[in-house]
Parts: sequence; C-alpha cells; structure tokens
Amino acid sequence: MEFFVTRTSSFCVQKMMHSRRKTFIKPMVMVMILLGFSLVFVGYILYENRLTIPWIKKQIHIIQWTENSDQRLLGPNNQRIYFHETSGRNQLNMRQSCAVESTAKENPDRPIQLIMQTNISSINTHGTWLNVLSNYPNVAVILINEMDYFRDTPLEDWYRKGEWRQSTYKVEHFADCIRMLSSLKGGGLYMDLDFVTMKQFDISNFLAVEDASVETISSGIFHFDYGHRLISEIVKDLAAHYQPKVWSAHGPTLIFSIMSRICGLKKRQPLSNECQDVALMPYNFVYPIHYPDWQVYFQKATHNVMQWINGSYAVHVWNKMSHLEPLLIGSDQVYATLASRHCPFTVARAAEFISYF
Repeated sequence: MEFFVTRTSSFCVQKMMHSRRKTFIKPMVMVMILLGFSLVFVGYILYENRLTIPWIKKQIHIIQWTENSDQRLLGPNNQRIYFHETSGRNQLNMRQSCAVESTAKENPDRPIQLIMQTNISSINTHGTWLNVLSNYPNVAVILINEMDYFRDTPLEDWYRKGEWRQSTYKVEHFADCIRMLSSLKGGGLYMDLDFVTMKQFDISNFLAVEDASVETISSGIFHFDYGHRLISEIVKDLAAHYQPKVWSAHGPTLIFSIMSRICGLKKRQPLSNECQDVALMPYNFVYPIHYPDWQVYFQKATHNVMQWINGSYAVHVWNKMSHLEPLLIGSDQVYATLASRHCPFTVARAAEFISYF
C-alpha cells in the first residue's frame, strides 16, 4: 500500500510539473514569435533608411579590372547604367558626383558603374566624391587599363595606332569610342557625366534626339541590349573611318548617318521596319533645354520652367558651355533646385566646404 501511494504521489508531481512546463512554454513561444517579428521589422526599417542613418557602415566598391579578372564584371548586363570618366583624372568633381548619385538614387534596383582609366593606388579612398557614392550600394567604381580594355576588340588597331592622340579632339574622340566599345562588350544604358537624373529609367534600346527638328541624335545617352546589331555597326564604322579633324564625326554625326542608312531615318517620319526595336526618344526626354539656352539652368526656377523640366527623365546641363557658371548651393537656380532633390549627399558634402560648385 505504501508503495502504491509513493508511485501515485510521484506520478502526480510529474503531471503537475509537465502541466506547468506546458503553461510556461506557451508564453515563451509567443515571446520568440514577437521577438522574431520585431527583428524583421527593425531590419526592414534599417534597410529602408540605410542612406540616412550615419552609424551604418558604408563602403564603396572599387574594383581593379584586368582582362584576366572576372569577365562578368564588365560583361553582358542589359540592366546596368554606366558612366566613363575619360579625362584620366582619379576623382570626380561635384557635378559629376551629382550625375552618378542622382542616377543611383532614382534607379536603386539597377547596377551603376563608373568606369575610370586609373590605378587603384592613385585613388583617395577618403575623397568627398567616394564618400557621397558610398551611400548607394548599387554603385561600383571600376578601374581599367586602356590597353587591356581595347585588346581583342574591333577597336584595338584604332587604339594601338594612336592617330587619335594627335587630334585636337583626342579626349572627345577617345570618349566617343570607349563608350561604344563598352556597349559592345556588355550592353546597358550609357550616360554622360553632366546629367541630373530625375526618374527611374524603364526604356530599353533607345536613342535620344537633342532638338525638335530631329537633326541631331545624341551620343551622350543611349541604351542597347548586348549584341544589338546597331552597336555592332557603329563600332565597325568607328574602326574603319577615323576622322581626326572633325569634332562630332564619331558621335552624333556617325549615329545619325548609320540610323539614316540602316533604319531609313528621315525628319518627322517613323523608323523603318528594320529598326522597330529601337525607340527614338523625343528631345524633352532628357534634353528639355537645348544647348543655346543652357543658361536657363542657372536662372530662377519659375513654375513654368520647372513644370516643363519635371516631365523629363533627366536633364543634360551642357557642361561644355556651362562648366564655368557657378551652381549656388541652396539657391533658387534651376540646377541647384534639381541637385538638392536628386543628389542630396553631393549637395550636403559640397555645402560643408563651399557655397557653390
């Protein structure tokens, strides 16, 4: 009898402990679930505000490319947006920084590549422009060696012979060729470094006209998917017919000539069936202000002007003419207004040192 009572008591105690354990486990499960949701929520908030939280570690991707390195880096990628700094400098000025930043800001889901002809040892990793671009995880700075880049391409002979180095327009002609070579190598959207991007680009295979008459097709912005026949024709012509004494021969003039020959381009008429996959974007797409009126960007941002400009995807600020005109930080200039909205980190960094750029 005593044995029975002892076993019964032990069984009761175990049952009570099991019951308490079950009662304890339920709130623990709830706590773990709530903690999990909290961590996910906090992670989401941190990710969404990663560009404005100062204590989140930021790092810019600087990559030294060689012909023996990862070929995918500058290989086919129709989603990428790429820039070339072709002067040979190892840094960007503030207006160039604004061009890259605004594009990265308005196209957060696309890789942004800044391609420069310099060595990684010459880059000041604490430079202002790199500090700005480090706020955008979709930006990479890719450093190339020119000889490696042109090797085994249709433009290798053009580069090696070096006739372009004796031209008055050697910088412009080199820029004309390398941007087309990059398109041939990997496709994607090319932009000059004197744009301010205002909207997300969602158009593939396009060229942009600079004026309402459709007499000038820009080489300052274009998109060709990898392997597109038109970029192959453009590069083939560049390699075969170099004109060192003509400034625009290898940019807008060449593109217009090829579009006329292959696509049947005529004023105010649609392209032929052979080029129906290429969109010819109207001038207000990125050129709402034509180059003779470039000073509009440095004048007061009136309602009418801003309403007209805000319909564009980007604006080209015509650096060739406007580079000496001061952009006043915090002013009501059109350019300054656009910069404060679309490249805020560039403006903030510039404001720490100077009142204009």
